[in-house]
Amino acid sequence: MSIFLILAAIAGSLIAILPAFLIFLYIAQFKGSMWVSALLGGIFWFIALLARTPVLLVLEFWGLTIPPSFYAIYAAILIFLGAFMAGLFEEGIKFGFLNKYPQFIKTLKHALCFGLGWGLSEALLIYALSVLAYGFFYELLIMFVSLPPEPVLILNFIFGAFERNIAILFHVSATILVALAIWHRRYLFAIVAILTHFLFDFIPLILLQFVLYPLLPPIVAVIVVEGLFGVFAIIFVLLAYFLLKREGGPPEMDTDAEPT
Repeated sequence: MSIFLILAAIAGSLIAILPAFLIFLYIAQFKGSMWVSALLGGIFWFIALLARTPVLLVLEFWGLTIPPSFYAIYAAILIFLGAFMAGLFEEGIKFGFLNKYPQFIKTLKHALCFGLGWGLSEALLIYALSVLAYGFFYELLIMFVSLPPEPVLILNFIFGAFERNIAILFHVSATILVALAIWHRRYLFAIVAILTHFLFDFIPLILLQFVLYPLLPPIVAVIVVEGLFGVFAIIFVLLAYFLLKREGGPPEMDTDAEPT
């Protein structure tokens, strides 16, 4: 058992989760309704994941039958459909639930908590649990599956941790767009959230697969694509902020007394 791998897994998990969780604590404090909003954000992220998993599994099994000469086409289709379904299912399910139960985003802070709960759940279940499993059970897992060498795995842990922070920032911004669509009956904002989510997932991954990997060393390619994720997330934050300033928060929002 490698102590360095375990420490890297723990450090990566903390980097991935702790900043957003501290921001959530600062916003929510002891207001129970905000904790409920965050919890529901996590639950509906998981529902969105389950809803698209059967299609993704079919695509994976289809890939087993693809001749090597068609793999590039298959990879492009897989990236496209994966990104499209992520945007459609995540933002679509988010919009459907919150449009029916807008009380869970009754203030801007509630919307922020819902988005943080959504992103933190993804960081915990998709990243942190798998990273900790690799860290603590590497020597056992490598007997059954092919894993990268420990130094490469440690780098992946660190890159993945920072990527989770970028993704959480993105999910909060997407939630603000969906909330604006509901607050002001401007449903185009929900479509923008779906489309932007698709582009956020699709463009960096398609560039990584077909442009960056063929031209650059793998570590450099990963650094470049993580930078692209960061740039896209910042653009999306600025878009959400601009629209929020232009449209305003929910009409019933009381900025002086936050409901509990």
